Amino acid sequence: MSQDELCGPDSSEDELSGPDLAGVVADANAVGLDHVVIGGFAVIYHGHVRATTDSDLLVPDGPEADAAIMGFLARVNARRLRDNKILTPEDITEAESLRVNSRHGIIDIVRGGLPPLDYDTVAERAEAVEFRGQPMHIASLRSLVGFKRLAHRPDPDRADLRNLEAIHGPLPTDPIPGLDM
Repeated sequence: MSQDELCGPDSSEDELSGPDLAGVVADANAVGLDHVVIGGFAVIYHGHVRATTDSDLLVPDGPEADAAIMGFLARVNARRLRDNKILTPEDITEAESLRVNSRHGIIDIVRGGLPPLDYDTVAERAEAVEFRGQPMHIASLRSLVGFKRLAHRPDPDRADLRNLEAIHGPLPTDPIPGLDM
């Protein structure tokens, strides 16, 4: 897969109109924020090239992760999307997910989670790749299918699942608590 498939041709910050995954990953790595790329960019990585409006990261939960998240948010000039607020440590500790606008576009940060979509399981299954000179972990097809099944929005989630199945054949699935049990 080429780099262009994940985030488009190189462009200056002034020309950037969509999410900048390369910048997100570089800044997450720079502050030591453990993360796995999920969402639209993971769909693209697994073969279904489509547009995406944000970068999605799954991160661990806990005090060490909170500190890294704060450093990351400061580094990317993040503000909460819904009200333009600069987030505080208390905002981060209390949130299961954060949706922010940043110099790299919109970023969704999902924390922790329940098995099999918890950070540890997803990170263990993730594929380690290099992207524009940065090490990156991207959700395995099995984990991606789980996230898409859980969200189950008509578009893009169900459409992504149909398209991934057309590419890969029957999709790997794990039972999802609250969905299958």
